[in-house]
Amino acid sequence: MSAQRPPDEGSSARPRVNLYLVNPSECRPSMDRYGRTLERALRYLDPPLDVRTVTPPPWPEHDDSPFGRLAENVGKYRVRYADYPRRVSGESATVHHVVDHSYAHLVSALWARRTVVTCHDLMLLRMADGRIPGARTSRVALTAFRYAVRHLPRAARVVCVSQATADDVQRYLACEPARVHVVHSGVADHFHAPAAARVAQLRERLKLPEIPLLLHVGGADAYKNIEGALRVVHALRQTHGVDCGFVKAGQRLTTEQRRLARSLGLERRIVETGYVPEPDLPALYTCCQVLLTPSHWEGFGWPALEAMACGTPAVTSDCPAFRETAGDAALQAPATDTRGLAAAAARLLKDDEVRRSAQAAGLALAQRFRWDRTARELAEIYTAVAATG
Repeated sequence: MSAQRPPDEGSSARPRVNLYLVNPSECRPSMDRYGRTLERALRYLDPPLDVRTVTPPPWPEHDDSPFGRLAENVGKYRVRYADYPRRVSGESATVHHVVDHSYAHLVSALWARRTVVTCHDLMLLRMADGRIPGARTSRVALTAFRYAVRHLPRAARVVCVSQATADDVQRYLACEPARVHVVHSGVADHFHAPAAARVAQLRERLKLPEIPLLLHVGGADAYKNIEGALRVVHALRQTHGVDCGFVKAGQRLTTEQRRLARSLGLERRIVETGYVPEPDLPALYTCCQVLLTPSHWEGFGWPALEAMACGTPAVTSDCPAFRETAGDAALQAPATDTRGLAAAAARLLKDDEVRRSAQAAGLALAQRFRWDRTARELAEIYTAVAATG
């Protein structure tokens, strides 16, 4: 495997960019969406960039037997850490952009001085460091992650989606500060309040009850603090007298989270939708009265901005990424402050003036997070890398 400079790679005023995407079979829709949306944004620049996408080889398929599942897991690691680097070795472009830090090991197969990597978060390192309450990760996953991200300091530039992530890059990986740049992700244009008929159709399809609904979109991992969200819903019902429900979109509740929901008497007030396709997300946000994201930590926090762009106010934790991106437009409290988070949600559900003010602030904030802005800032970084590489 060689990372030598291919003979036809040269700098130009508008560089030719290869985007190295994630494997869509990994069930990590946010990383896949980042790469695909970034590609479109770069192509719509004026003048547009010459962009080409590179995807990993497909994952191997095996049967459902224990040995088949073991072979599948081994095959996934082989594809990511052996087959994909071989595929990209010798790729020609002015600038190479690896869109997910979990694939930062590709730097070793590319020309490092012309390679940019986006780092979304270093959650697994924070978990291993004991900074996420209740978080556990497998030794194999942690070892693989460490192997990948240790290549970040070799990249020409590390693009972090928030200052919170940039701070972690410095804390855990000691990247050269001049190579680390914060470029916020964007909110796609289709995130706005959809037509009432589309909202009604989705409500009927998902069988959402006609009561105030608090929504969580995303994973159910420890850092998402789903347990805290369930306790907030319980507090709203018991302390604030709000007959509300909880909609969990994305990853379904874990066995432990379902056990907690039962103990809180919430079983009949929870709707689990599973994965919701991106085109349906605006209608889902609009169906619900409050987005609730009490995360212990985030790298960026897309759902809060997407919900606000659709006119749905957000209650979030006050972790650094949310303070940076959602700011004063969201109502915030510490992730462990069930009482404070519930009081914030109750204000939005009970006080029309507070709700209207939050909606206006959220809509204004979302306009600042545009993909065209993200693309322009990245194009400037590509040009700088091309000129100095």
